[in-house]
Amino acid sequence: MLALIIIGVLLIFTFLVVAHEFGHFLVARREGVRVREFGVGFPPRLFSRKKNGTIFSINALPLGGFVRLKGEDGEEKGKDSFTTQGFWAKTRIIMAGVVVNLAIAYLIFTFLLIIGIPPLGQKLPSLGAIKPQSMGDSNLVIYNVSKDSAALRSDLRQGDSIISIDDMQILDNSSLRSFTSAHQGQTVDVSLRRNGQLYHKSVTLGSDQKAGYLGVSAEKTQLSRYPFWAAPIASIILMLQFVWATLAAFGGLIVGLFVHHAVSDQVTGPIGIVSLFSQVVNFGPRFMLLFIASISLSLGVVNALPIPALDGGRQFVLILKKIGFKISPEREGLVHFIGFIALISLMVIISIGDIIKLR
Repeated sequence: MLALIIIGVLLIFTFLVVAHEFGHFLVARREGVRVREFGVGFPPRLFSRKKNGTIFSINALPLGGFVRLKGEDGEEKGKDSFTTQGFWAKTRIIMAGVVVNLAIAYLIFTFLLIIGIPPLGQKLPSLGAIKPQSMGDSNLVIYNVSKDSAALRSDLRQGDSIISIDDMQILDNSSLRSFTSAHQGQTVDVSLRRNGQLYHKSVTLGSDQKAGYLGVSAEKTQLSRYPFWAAPIASIILMLQFVWATLAAFGGLIVGLFVHHAVSDQVTGPIGIVSLFSQVVNFGPRFMLLFIASISLSLGVVNALPIPALDGGRQFVLILKKIGFKISPEREGLVHFIGFIALISLMVIISIGDIIKLR
């Protein structure tokens, strides 16, 4: 199961990064810049084909993708070189990947706001006539199953919706706690919905309040939607909220590392994403789409930051050159290399934090 979860995360990440790189590819071609290679994954190369002067390759390491442009290192000249392009042409090429990631997030958010979006843990946009509407019945959804609990022994899972216990309708978490407390140690029939199917589980409740009589954390959830005309506007507002949250989390990471010497709980790395994905898959396709949109938006926002080795860092150097700073290709390359090493180091630190949180 873990292998499938890891493969799923790799596929999502690869799709989003390849889409990002495809943005660079399309705009570079449109601006007349020669694309030497468009690669899916990273070398060693498994398969390649050359078409219209570009090598399209499939590579062994499934960690995203890349494009190689003529003149991106500042060395090569010529009409079809990145080096000889004007400021705005370079800007469009550099920032195209960010735009693609934001566009993917926007389309998914808009789609979810039309068909019904699950709870986000934050207030949905409400502005005049643009306000969310509740749809369908609210469900008491299991978000966590405790270790060695009655629920775990009876095969209750994350994402299950509790309908009733002994034919008594359970509407909220308070009702659930009251019922299980009153029937501790007894065997009860739990009716639940899983992936659209109705199941009945015979559960012998525990008698230890500390461990939990049933042993689940459950929350009342309800889908919300917007009218077709309002969803695109609400999606923009929602994305701005997510952008602010992403920037705040990144700022918290920096403050945490240099002031508190600890990784912020708001930040997660590859290991944490795998752990999160393993839970998201239990809650259905809407949560999966929400997960993909959030990752795509985060990739776009972080890549836009003025950090060496990222698109925002390259754009920042381009702006410095535009206003008169003299930066040689060698010095720019060194800055981006140092930035790359710093990013890898940061990822290692975040991953260690993920492991500590999981433990």
